[in-house]
Amino acid sequence: MYKYTASSNKGVFEWLMQRISGIILMIVIAVHFFSMIKSGDWGLKTIIVGPLFVFGIFHTMNGFKMITDDYVASPGWRAIIYGIYWIVGIALSIIALNIISSS
Repeated sequence: MYKYTASSNKGVFEWLMQRISGIILMIVIAVHFFSMIKSGDWGLKTIIVGPLFVFGIFHTMNGFKMITDDYVASPGWRAIIYGIYWIVGIALSIIALNIISSS
């Protein structure tokens, strides 16, 4: 017989942060696009790129974690997959920072 052993609020913080980072991303992207339209150039690039990058990477990685939590039952496989997420996230961060700093 199956007995549920987790608390009822397990994952609530991640769920809330996913929604908050999504809202922040929508605001930052809207400001970015409207500044591009108004200035005809990238406009506000230095102000927008930082939050867009930070919240974009967080939102993406948190989303992948939530999907993994939902569909991978084995703790061992979860740990392996989380490790892959960290490696990919750090690699993408380094690549993005190099691109941003060179432009």
